[in-house]
Amino acid sequence: MYDLQTIVSRNDTAASKVDKSCIKSILNVNCFDDSIPMWVADMDFACAPAILEALHKRVDKAIFGYTSRTADYFDSIIDWYSRRHNMQIDPSWLVFNPGTVIALRNCLRAFTKEGDGVIIQPPVYYPFQAQILETNRTVINNNLIKDDNNHYSIDFEDFEKKCKDPNTKIFIYCNPHNPIGQIWPPADTKRLLDICAKHDVIIFSDEIHCDLIRASATFTSALNIDSTAKLIVATAVTKTFNVAGLQITNLVISDATMREQLNAYTGKIDISPFASAATIAAYNESENWVLAVNEALDANLDYMDTFIKNKLPRLKFVKPEGTYLTWIDFSDYNIENQTLLEKIANEAHLILESGTMFGQSGTGFIRMNIACPKSIVIEALDRLYKVFGE
Repeated sequence: MYDLQTIVSRNDTAASKVDKSCIKSILNVNCFDDSIPMWVADMDFACAPAILEALHKRVDKAIFGYTSRTADYFDSIIDWYSRRHNMQIDPSWLVFNPGTVIALRNCLRAFTKEGDGVIIQPPVYYPFQAQILETNRTVINNNLIKDDNNHYSIDFEDFEKKCKDPNTKIFIYCNPHNPIGQIWPPADTKRLLDICAKHDVIIFSDEIHCDLIRASATFTSALNIDSTAKLIVATAVTKTFNVAGLQITNLVISDATMREQLNAYTGKIDISPFASAATIAAYNESENWVLAVNEALDANLDYMDTFIKNKLPRLKFVKPEGTYLTWIDFSDYNIENQTLLEKIANEAHLILESGTMFGQSGTGFIRMNIACPKSIVIEALDRLYKVFGE
């Protein structure tokens, strides 16, 4: 029904993912005409047809004025999360922000003051730390514990110790976790929520990858777990449906006082007419597209798992339970991370991301985005084999 195997050109789209100057600035690696960019966390699949049709129809209206969030908009979100994740959301709980990173930054400024502590769990999505530092808050690392099989767990004793500090005000949770791809079990989420409630720490739960999970996996939102913790849940149609450039995040905040405090800080934030149209079409008409995408991701990951085991056994790779991001352990090659990134870029002509971008605990790792036609995954792995195969 959906073509997820045709390579879609990003030429002349100003896409960060393929922009050579952007790649050089952020990753400090070379990008060649035949380089395959597999770094930025957006997908190389064409958008769902219903979204494209809705955007074309909206363009045909010929006027793009200030836009209200309609009942259809709210209903599409509420119905999706009820149907897919058994989340019961009141429309008054939804707070729009133009992007999840911006939403996080707004929350940091609304609910904390300069110098306050914010907990993150490295290795973790690097904009978390960037937003904390750029707003003059204090980064508090609760490092994940990695075993010999590259399975991660949470250091709860260290977490509670850091929550006890009266200077600690917010904990940024990532579930499914980026970059390691694990889905935290409900018992872990419950324990974290209870610790945060006990010590009056706000939990910002980034759940934007919750729709992109393996066929064998299940996900439970923090919203569905009984707790008195002050909770903010971040949802994003942009991640699920590959429309990141439309900048759409809806925070779920059941606490009216917290909503008022956040809205008092940000002021009124308007939604664009395209964001509104895309959201409604995505959630109401594109569920089968998401199912097809997850099947394609499963197939890509199965191929990658078999390939690495058979041809690149010095790499350690654990199939992620969620996201479309892979976390590959190159530590057996004993190459410094930036040198490794440059070697891959120069010799394999692949643009990937260094694990150290996600914290020092990412040393030896590379993040690779496999949300693309399978032929690209095959070509990328063949290129890695030519450089690292024995």
